[in-house]
Amino acid sequence: MRTRAWATRISPFLFAGLIALAGAFSGERPALAQAEEPCPFPEDFVPPPDPAITAQQVEEGSASLRDFALLARDRFRDASLGTLSTAEFAYFGCLLRQEGSAWRSGSTYFVQLSVDGRVFVHAKDMALSGRQINPWIYFEILSALGVSPTVLASLASPDPAVVAGAFAEITAVLSQGPDGPFDATTPIEGMRPGIPGASGYASVFVPADYGVPVLLLVGFDLDSSHIMAEEIDYGDPAIVASDVVDRETLKAFVTEAGNYLLGLVESGDAAAFSKAKVAMRDSNGPWRHGSVYLYILEIPSQVIFFHAAFPGRFELRPLVPTVRDAVTGEFVLPQVLEAAASDPEGGFVEYHFDDPADDTDRADIPKVGYAREFRGQFPGPDGNVVAFHFVIGSGFYPGSDNGTTVESRSWGQVKAGVAE
Repeated sequence: MRTRAWATRISPFLFAGLIALAGAFSGERPALAQAEEPCPFPEDFVPPPDPAITAQQVEEGSASLRDFALLARDRFRDASLGTLSTAEFAYFGCLLRQEGSAWRSGSTYFVQLSVDGRVFVHAKDMALSGRQINPWIYFEILSALGVSPTVLASLASPDPAVVAGAFAEITAVLSQGPDGPFDATTPIEGMRPGIPGASGYASVFVPADYGVPVLLLVGFDLDSSHIMAEEIDYGDPAIVASDVVDRETLKAFVTEAGNYLLGLVESGDAAAFSKAKVAMRDSNGPWRHGSVYLYILEIPSQVIFFHAAFPGRFELRPLVPTVRDAVTGEFVLPQVLEAAASDPEGGFVEYHFDDPADDTDRADIPKVGYAREFRGQFPGPDGNVVAFHFVIGSGFYPGSDNGTTVESRSWGQVKAGVAE
């Protein structure tokens, strides 16, 4: 077997995750303003005109959802073919996530799904990234795209070979680039109830040089009520987020997180990265508590792959120097990357950053961080070994009590069955 660089596998994150790339040219702007200011661009860049059909027109009823969906699909496909410059790529990505832009208005925005029905990018709520949508909604979408009922029924088989065969057939159908409206709001007698709000338009594009279809949904105001509850292995770390109070416990916590991710990915579970996101984002799990959270930086693709505390602001954004320390004026990310590379076991870094447990949203709060590089590999679906390279980091805020609240019970309490 040959080993493939993770950059080959990460390409759908760059192309399918296009709507997440806001802020690539934000330069001097502080972190807290990135999600609120108009989409930035370099001085020599001329922004392209608005699309012929806008999200506002769809909301007003003067343009069809189908035409808007197909226009966006073509833009995504063009981006994967390299017909957009880096500046156009990032600017388009920012607009797709910004409320009030020509690409997002009200309930008209884009959600991207992987072939297995998991949310990859959600223009309105990145906290849903990694979650699996209700299977009935997913089946309705696949049916609208031309997948046969027989194939859909095979997904429920207890035989892994049958399920794998069904996914292969689904991939073949989606690779043809179908599109169509879906509606799961009407009940089907003897099968499923109607699901409020579960309707919209689905299309598919296949990123160049990758070959795995990406589902693009628009007009579907997807929220937590459309998400499936699932059993996920959270691991059993010796040090959990609620234990982090100093440098020693912080270092141990990050090490535990890296080992958890390595074990999950190397298990061969195709949804390992998505499940890790769900586990690490859960405030009632071992990986998130009060002010303590994890983030993951993907090195070959140079993106912030995961951010538990501020997914909408940072997740899937490029690893470029954009976020400055509010007190020193120094860029934060280069310091984090330097600390991670300073030693095989990682390193500490001190800076000022917004505390998610501080309701004032101040960015001048002292933080002690720790970051470490992790490398590994996992078996790909084609038999090749896929290599990956991440930096995992976390931190604590001196003076913060990182205390247990009603909304955020400690992992020990959860395991012990302590009531909310």
